[in-house]
Amino acid sequence: MSKKKIILIGSGVLVLAVLVLLNVKSKQGGRIEVQVTAVTTRDVSKVITASGEIQPRRRVDVSAQAIGKITRLAVKEGDHVEKGDFLLEIDAVTYESSVDQLQAAVRGAEATVQMENAALAKARDDFERSQKLFDGGFMSDTEFKAAKSSFDMAEARARSANEAAMQTRASLRRAQHELGQMRITAEMAGVITALNVEEGESAIMGTINNPGTVLLTIADLSEIEAEVMVDETEVVMVKTGQPVVVRLDAQPDTTFKGVVTEVGNSAIRTQAAMGQQAVDFKVVVAIQDEIPAVRPGLSASVDITVAEEKSVLAVPIQSLTVRDEARLKKERERGKKSGEAVADSDTVVTGTENDKPKDIEGLFVVEDGIAHFRPVRVGIAGQSYFVVKSGVAKGEQVVSGPFKVISDLRDGARVRIKEEKEDEKEK
Repeated sequence: MSKKKIILIGSGVLVLAVLVLLNVKSKQGGRIEVQVTAVTTRDVSKVITASGEIQPRRRVDVSAQAIGKITRLAVKEGDHVEKGDFLLEIDAVTYESSVDQLQAAVRGAEATVQMENAALAKARDDFERSQKLFDGGFMSDTEFKAAKSSFDMAEARARSANEAAMQTRASLRRAQHELGQMRITAEMAGVITALNVEEGESAIMGTINNPGTVLLTIADLSEIEAEVMVDETEVVMVKTGQPVVVRLDAQPDTTFKGVVTEVGNSAIRTQAAMGQQAVDFKVVVAIQDEIPAVRPGLSASVDITVAEEKSVLAVPIQSLTVRDEARLKKERERGKKSGEAVADSDTVVTGTENDKPKDIEGLFVVEDGIAHFRPVRVGIAGQSYFVVKSGVAKGEQVVSGPFKVISDLRDGARVRIKEEKEDEKEK
């Protein structure tokens, strides 16, 4: 065989191989590579996330009820105290002096009462004797009236002395109460979580417009709450009794169980970006688990489960897409003209020519290499999945990625399923 013939035969084989390769590629051409996920049943929970801080459910701010220097301080921050334990004492010299003066005044008032009562007793005897003399005709009317007047005056002086004594005793009780305020004891058992004064500092009593000195805070750390702020768009879904998962920044690897106990009714407005106001509502969560080394004010984030459905059909969130009627109609017409497969009857868009096109939520279901747009009705959304109420059946394959492909995918488009790598399957 000549060299020329060999070259011609080799060229022919090469051309044939190229034509075969081009034919294979032409058959595969136009197919869009997609990822798919089977429709399965699973539990789906809708969760709202919010942040705030933890606080004890019961705490007492101890404030000064009088002005004075702190002369004794018996506790330090972190100490545990029982109800009635001595905490601190404020200089009481002025109040002790007032008590002494009023005690003396009470003794004087009581002596005056005794004298006036004795005078009243004598005036009563004199009046009773005058009454008998007047009735027997041995006393004139003028003399009897004078005796009656003396008795009335003695009776009035006795009443006045008793009232004055009562007033003095009331002043003494008030002074004794104020003196008692100088020695401050614990109103409840708990831990000193804040101590704002030192021995020798002056305590300031509060007024209507100016709060007094908060000397210290006692908190019951056996019951802890998380106070968080929930956005106005989500707070309508929050109800008391809903389960909560609590996380603390100080203990990032641990979660704590909780339950919603209070949902605020008053909006809290804060300044947001671009001069806008954020409207939030306070939600209180009772933490049911014990928190080791707990400290009031620790930053917390909570996941509130506001809705939950068990064993329901679910698809990945990214699978759900939106198409308008006009786009679907064009895609179906284009598919008919080109001879491509189009969506089945489930995807037919209803309505008249006069109807305004509307957006339709749906999924792309892959059947025999064709992606059909299927309108669906969805329920609650979890972190990764939507609940599907109608439109697909268990086991059907829906397009779940990539996101750019889903947003541009046509109804009736030819697709090729991307094979998962081994490491992706394990995940």
